[in-house]
Amino acid sequence: MNYLVLKQRIYFVISVLTLIVLGSGYGSCTKFSDRLSDSAMVALDSFHHCQYMALSRGIGYAGRRSEQLDYADKLSRHTTAEQLMEIANTDTSRITRLWAYRILLKKADNQVFDVLKQALKDTTYVALESGCSGFEEPYYRAALSVYRYDSYELKLSNQLRFSLDSLIFFDYMKHYGFEDGLPIDFKPHKIYYATVIEEADKGNDAILPLLAQYKNPNDRQRINKLLKALLKEDGICSYEACEAISNWNDPAFEWYAKAACQATIKQEDYDAWDILQLLCAYPAPWSYQILKKLLTQKGDYSNSDTAKDYLTELYKTRPVPPIFKPLYDRYVARKK
Repeated sequence: MNYLVLKQRIYFVISVLTLIVLGSGYGSCTKFSDRLSDSAMVALDSFHHCQYMALSRGIGYAGRRSEQLDYADKLSRHTTAEQLMEIANTDTSRITRLWAYRILLKKADNQVFDVLKQALKDTTYVALESGCSGFEEPYYRAALSVYRYDSYELKLSNQLRFSLDSLIFFDYMKHYGFEDGLPIDFKPHKIYYATVIEEADKGNDAILPLLAQYKNPNDRQRINKLLKALLKEDGICSYEACEAISNWNDPAFEWYAKAACQATIKQEDYDAWDILQLLCAYPAPWSYQILKKLLTQKGDYSNSDTAKDYLTELYKTRPVPPIFKPLYDRYVARKK
């Protein structure tokens, strides 16, 4: 075989291989869009024009229904779980990705685990709207916001919810830290306990709500130490402490409830919701007096309606404590 013939054959083989590579590359680029229906493509195109993700149904002061709900409904009806997963992982629009991920959550599809795992690595900022509020946060945090916002409506299997929660606890919390609070409402699973104790012993009060859920008598001293530090730092009721005590209203923590409530009501303006959690956790003469003050308040900073609404909802599912019954009958039951 002469050199010229050999050279021509080599060029031929190279050309064929190049065409195969280009062809397969083109096929992989067009394969996904080719599989999507026209309706799905319309939904995707609509999402691509969105500048923010609508967390809530109503947006703005007027509570206008977001059109993104319609786009999501169309995308949900005209895609498979596999297509949604691919959109959630690869679409050029992070708003679109978040919606595909949200739809997978609502479908309770197990593939959402891998989508969330990848999302937790993405630090690109994305805009979200909820009611009248707009904010930006990293994509990994936005994925958690979606999960938390929809959490109580999701019909996830116990195993899938546990898997997602554990992914967040170990992959996200361990990496980014617990100092900024808990991004979701974790359940007190045994596998978290060692880490929870470790964080509590570091003095991290953000872990208090989860620590209290374990209701371990051996943790009373640990919890009280954190409560004392919080009261010293804030001087009034703190969110973490109120959540912890609403999870476990052990008598050992009543001192905090009393001191924090008495300090808080001395402020000109305060969040009555936190106080009400503590008052109702410990029905006693001291809490009766503060509750009466809230129910009878007047003026610009009155918390009367807030207190009445809170008690109405709380005692729909549980009996009114005897010591609160006169207040309830006079100020709450009469309002109905």
